[in-house]
Amino acid sequence: MLVSEVLQEITSHRADGKPLTLEAGIIRVADALDMAKGRSRIPFEHGKVGIHSLSAAAIEEVTIKDGEAHPILIEIQMNNSSGIYQVDGLLKAKLRGSGLEPYVEVVAHIDTESEKRLIQVYRLET
Repeated sequence: MLVSEVLQEITSHRADGKPLTLEAGIIRVADALDMAKGRSRIPFEHGKVGIHSLSAAAIEEVTIKDGEAHPILIEIQMNNSSGIYQVDGLLKAKLRGSGLEPYVEVVAHIDTESEKRLIQVYRLET
């Protein structure tokens, strides 16, 4: 039984995976939360510049807190709006179908003086 649970959680964390348990959904979303700038440091330093490395470099911090509108609030601090790709492109895909959608609110803040602000706050709509 334990082996089947673990295998299901492993396959569920992939983009095309379908979590069958809340635990598998948590692992799926947790995998997407590993988006802070340190993640892209090595590819970026080796000249591999793309939306994945740039958007990850734009993520300063990810925090999980008690929410107001939903039980869980995920706040993402960005230094550049390119980080929206991590939020809307990657996190949103992992959150959809996880079973956690009714419990999680995601808010990304773009806090910088050096970037032309197109938006101040981005709320993920699932």
